[in-house]
Amino acid sequence: MRTRYKIIVLLIIISAVLLSIWWQDQKQRMYDRNHISSYDYYIELTTDSTLSNVTLYLPLPVINNTSSVGTDIVEHHFNDYDHSWKYTLVDTEHGLMLSIKNEKIEPKYATRSRDSKTILSPNMFSMTLFTNQTIDTMNPLSNEMVLMPKYNLTQNVTRRPYPPASEIFDYESKMYAYYDTSSDANVSISVYLNGRNGWWIGGWLYNSYWEDMEIKLSGSQAGWTTVNGQLFTGEGTY
Repeated sequence: MRTRYKIIVLLIIISAVLLSIWWQDQKQRMYDRNHISSYDYYIELTTDSTLSNVTLYLPLPVINNTSSVGTDIVEHHFNDYDHSWKYTLVDTEHGLMLSIKNEKIEPKYATRSRDSKTILSPNMFSMTLFTNQTIDTMNPLSNEMVLMPKYNLTQNVTRRPYPPASEIFDYESKMYAYYDTSSDANVSISVYLNGRNGWWIGGWLYNSYWEDMEIKLSGSQAGWTTVNGQLFTGEGTY
């Protein structure tokens, strides 16, 4: 009887091990079949006054002084058919950056749905670049495209990240702006980058790194300005 019991227990253990191996193989197959990795890059520009003769140099996702995101923007113009916007890559004193030019930028407005109030609306530029390689979202600083330039990079230890494995970094960057406008004009420019892996195993799972920065300017501009940025790494499922 004991021998029979031992055989049953052994068969259960073997079955559990085989099932576990099978399930791990199935998960890997589902991961390989449904895995998607991409970089998302966004720019928002909001103005309450007309801007003339506009030239902007904005931080760009860069690694080893190259940017596949920037190359795609120059080739496809953010998939925007408004040809008044001109995009080029420029080597500046702060490294490779995205140049955006337009002869004139007018304020844009929208109606807010909850109270029908007219509010300023940003000019929005966005693109997604897919890659066949898994993105290193845990350690992007040394292995992935990140917004450049970066100065005075420090880890933020006072703000508790979530999940605990993730990290937050503060840094300074640079933006160049040249345009003519009224002395009381207000302009805001924000830049955002997200690198993400997604896969399907009974539901969509993700991990990512992301960073953003925003600057507010008043009146006409003709030079470089320092802007503060933050980088969040290691978010999601690993």
